[in-house]
Amino acid sequence: MIIKLVILIITMIQKSFIIKQNEGIHARPAAKIAEKCLQLNSKITFCNGCNKADGCSILQLLLLDAGKGSTIDVTVNGGNEKGALDEVSWLFENGAGI
Repeated sequence: MIIKLVILIITMIQKSFIIKQNEGIHARPAAKIAEKCLQLNSKITFCNGCNKADGCSILQLLLLDAGKGSTIDVTVNGGNEKGALDEVSWLFENGAGI
């Protein structure tokens, strides 16, 4: 009898952001985030407290209810995690008006 042992190593990286804009994550920034996430080869999840959203879903991002001062935790799995997180970080820090 041959037993095969498969070890699956799951890596992920995470970073937190504080929403700076008065409007928080509304339609325009949610669309920019989703557009960027669709281009990346990683699964990107956004969390605001107990609310979670797939980064590729504008509706889920809007349902995070992330207003000014909210802390958003971003988790990246698979693909080029560091590069994907850098791209998303740029949106929060410079590009999406969040």
